[in-house]
Amino acid sequence: MGGDFPGIEVILSVQIDRDAIMQAKEKLGDENAHIIVQELGITDFDERNMKCCCPFHQEDHASFIYNRKAFNFRCFGSCGRSYDLLDVLVHKGATYAEACKRLFELAEIPYSFGELGVKTKRHYRYPKEVACSDKSKVYAYFGTRKISPETLDYADVRQDADGNAVFNYYDTNDVLTMVKYKPSHKVQHGQNKCWCQPGSDTAPLLFNMNRVNVNSPLLICEGEPDCLSAIEAGFKNAVSVPLGSSNLHWIDENLEWLDQFDSIIICADNDEAGLKMQKECVPRLGSWRTKVVDVPAMPIGNSGRVTKDLNEVLYVAGKEKVLELILDAKDSPVPSVADLSDVEPTEYEDVDGVTFGLKAIDDELMRLFFGTLTIISGQPGAGKSSLLTQLMCNSLDHDIKAWIFSGELPNGVEKSWFNYIFAGPRNVEDAISRRGNPYKKISGTTLGAINKTYKGQWYIYRDDYDNVLDNLITSMTDTVRKYGTRCLILDNFMCIDTDSSDEELRSQTQTIKRLIKFAKKYQVAVILVCHPRKMDASTNVGIYDIAGTSNIVNLAHRTIGLRRVTDVERENAAKFSEKRRRLLKYDVIVTIVKDRMFGRQNIDIGLYYDQASRRFFGDMDEYDRRFSWDTKSYSEPLPLPPQLVAEQENSEDEAFGRVNDKQEQLHCVSPTYRAVPTR
Repeated sequence: MGGDFPGIEVILSVQIDRDAIMQAKEKLGDENAHIIVQELGITDFDERNMKCCCPFHQEDHASFIYNRKAFNFRCFGSCGRSYDLLDVLVHKGATYAEACKRLFELAEIPYSFGELGVKTKRHYRYPKEVACSDKSKVYAYFGTRKISPETLDYADVRQDADGNAVFNYYDTNDVLTMVKYKPSHKVQHGQNKCWCQPGSDTAPLLFNMNRVNVNSPLLICEGEPDCLSAIEAGFKNAVSVPLGSSNLHWIDENLEWLDQFDSIIICADNDEAGLKMQKECVPRLGSWRTKVVDVPAMPIGNSGRVTKDLNEVLYVAGKEKVLELILDAKDSPVPSVADLSDVEPTEYEDVDGVTFGLKAIDDELMRLFFGTLTIISGQPGAGKSSLLTQLMCNSLDHDIKAWIFSGELPNGVEKSWFNYIFAGPRNVEDAISRRGNPYKKISGTTLGAINKTYKGQWYIYRDDYDNVLDNLITSMTDTVRKYGTRCLILDNFMCIDTDSSDEELRSQTQTIKRLIKFAKKYQVAVILVCHPRKMDASTNVGIYDIAGTSNIVNLAHRTIGLRRVTDVERENAAKFSEKRRRLLKYDVIVTIVKDRMFGRQNIDIGLYYDQASRRFFGDMDEYDRRFSWDTKSYSEPLPLPPQLVAEQENSEDEAFGRVNDKQEQLHCVSPTYRAVPTR
């Protein structure tokens, strides 16, 4: 796990009790102010009015005022800083843990810091400390970027024997846990921009997190130079992400620590990667407490380039501008509303979502968009669950993590369905059971490759947990925030215990509303399976065929129905319209019952079904689709499935004109073979 960016190891750190911190501050009372004044060397403190001139900028009137309720000073002048005793102690060079320890000592409150400085991960290969007696190259390089030696020393940035900058990542126990290197010169094309210490493991901690006061707003930057720029400007409660804007494992790793903050400020680069990081971080960290720094595009001298990150703003406009941007981070004055003039019209081409990987459906729906709820219904055995398993497989293959609740099938059986779809017809073999019955088998090598490829991307709600709605939504919330899942499937509504005292239909309506709210809040695609009422086997699922309240269909963004094509229909094909006859060659008819996104309804799509691989398909490419786990080379083409053979034969008959009028009416009906979905 050493090297450039090795595999990630989890590091557990004990958090310091915020209630205990508040208790210590309350016990000190106004003594908080006196200690802060003493530590900062303030000489003009007006003890009666509890105010003085701000020590962080020049001014001739007292704007640094003590708040007896919050136990902190706040500058009402130009810098706007708030400082409590912990902030001051960290400002003076202590880590957060050391500052808390000092606070408890001053308040004479016993508190155990038993794990401070202790390496808590048994099998983790901790990095070696880089000895440093000379920082001249690092000082010189960062000096060109307007970052002072004092800031570099404060953040414990060092220099190795080759002159590279060394960034030390400490956990909240003040244990050196990861060491990252960057050249202290302009990187040429083809050179490594950064790397981690070889021979040691990596954990996605945040740079400078052990010097951060969890009781104050947190600034999260995209890179270490941006974090250092914030510190240089005077905003020391700053961290940076460890392994680039696209790697969000730091949220998983530090979720409990991040949950302590009442306010988080995201400062990503104003390029495509930075904007994507910002977009994905805000819902996972909580939009209700998250602000965003708008990094302006200012000309950088005569280079023809413009600023894209906080360090370049520091270089061009100085410390005051950096601090101004942080303090003016954007949020909505009224979170529940937006000025419609500021709202961009939705272009569905630009809205992300999940696809089925089936052209006939995806051409009609485009995607199941993030922020929406989709209802899937259908007759027993029509393939509802199979279609959703295939949807989830396609999502995983497009790097969209997924979560599923399977109320009717045990976890192991559900996993088998995934394996068959992933394996495909090339990797499903005929076998004989111990009792002499034929069945389809997948090799251990194939199963191992599937597991390895999708490890850490697919999650299933465990069998031994109850099906109460609140607990399901808690699981969904945790996996979205901790693992970044964006495709969430609940199969099915009847298996969910709403645990509500309301009458049944009202309870169903509230459940649908909660799922829609969840989808919008976290910008994910939620799919709910609902059973239909008893209906004729040859009738498509309609708006009024979903069991339960009509609000299930009325509120959902989309409703999709499935049914099997029956033998009776094929026998009486001549009685039907041409449109319906064209669908009878398929195994299953998928109906887009209602599509609120595009304002359409009752659109029918035909699909074939392969019993062996559990796959739906519309053509040979979909039948023989190879998911990303399958890197094998095949020398022989896959034989056509019976459905496509029949379709090819019928097409040839039609092309050569060898069908009579009766056959012309029935030309869409395959002669013999029918696959029957079982889920």
